[in-house]
Amino acid sequence: MQQGRSDMDIITVRIGAEADVPRVRQVSDTIAQAFGLESFAKTRMITAILEITRNALQHGGGGKVHFHAKADSASSWLIVRVKDQGGGLPAEMQFVKERRPFKASRNPSSGMGLGLSGVQRLADTFDLQSSSEGTCAELGFAIAANPKTIPALVEEAGLKLGELSDTDPISELSRQNRELAEAMAERELLIDEVHHRTGNNLALIISFIQLSKRNTQLAETREAMAQLEARVHSVAKVHQELQRAHLGEKVTLIPLLENVARHAQDAFSNPELDIVISVFGDPVVVQGAAAVDLGLIVNELITNAYKHAFNGLKEGRVDVSFERSLDSKEDGPRWELKVADNGIGMPEGVKRERSNSLGWRMIRAMSARHSGEIATVGGDGFATTITFPEDFANLA
Repeated sequence: MQQGRSDMDIITVRIGAEADVPRVRQVSDTIAQAFGLESFAKTRMITAILEITRNALQHGGGGKVHFHAKADSASSWLIVRVKDQGGGLPAEMQFVKERRPFKASRNPSSGMGLGLSGVQRLADTFDLQSSSEGTCAELGFAIAANPKTIPALVEEAGLKLGELSDTDPISELSRQNRELAEAMAERELLIDEVHHRTGNNLALIISFIQLSKRNTQLAETREAMAQLEARVHSVAKVHQELQRAHLGEKVTLIPLLENVARHAQDAFSNPELDIVISVFGDPVVVQGAAAVDLGLIVNELITNAYKHAFNGLKEGRVDVSFERSLDSKEDGPRWELKVADNGIGMPEGVKRERSNSLGWRMIRAMSARHSGEIATVGGDGFATTITFPEDFANLA
């Protein structure tokens, strides 16, 4: 024990069978109550502990879950260490910066490591050490309590844990399930409220942009406002899809891109130029953050086509597609986003993707965020293809 700092053991629970998981949950719930965690914080803690516990049981052959408290002059912590007795993580599993796990191979494994990134987001601190002697996961949860009170809280937790043996396990689990359901219902209400307010704010921003666009006399300003409106609309459309699906994380991609294209067409249409935009591709779903980026990328590429591809022309076509590609030689199947026009093309030797404009900087940054690789062809018309890894999207 260091001066000014205290570490206090609470309890160790051994895990060797599925029947031990409810015991871990009971212990976690009891300690959370003793330390005064609010309902959502308690749910977050229990969810993380159970995920790691099941990993240790299923992939490490069991082990133990050790709870202890830690306090210094400025903070209080509940630390949970889950140690299994397996042979460690396989060679293809790596643990990199910010202790985030990833697989060097893109082929799905048997499940080892499933949920580690989720646990990382749930816990305030997360560390993972693995060797041939087993894997140890350490989860830290900040406690909103005066560090001086931690010894008393540990003692209270010990008394409550002592009472567990006298409690009807079925009644206790029913109580915990009821509290969990109430906490989840409260969380859903909060999420719905956030979605509602975010949607209203985005709609208000679009209205302000449209009002400013109508009131300006300068063509250059109107064009800039139209671009801004299309960008905000792309984000708003993704938000609407997330809210409609009520998933908060998955978006069906092609309908989203159709809406983005339709709005861009409305924003930039004029009587002197007739542009037909076609959107097609495989029925896939992507993560919400990826959907936002793809919507913005497609909007930027369509905007570029309107600005540069059809100078001197009266009509044209833009095709937007997102399809599975089987042509990759080394990395296996990939996903390709392609935006192609039949306009005037680009002069030989000019690489538009190297442009330092805001739009292309956005495209490059958002593509790189998802390991996308950009390629352009500027001969007969202009086409941009962005290739993403296989796990970027899933068939709906």
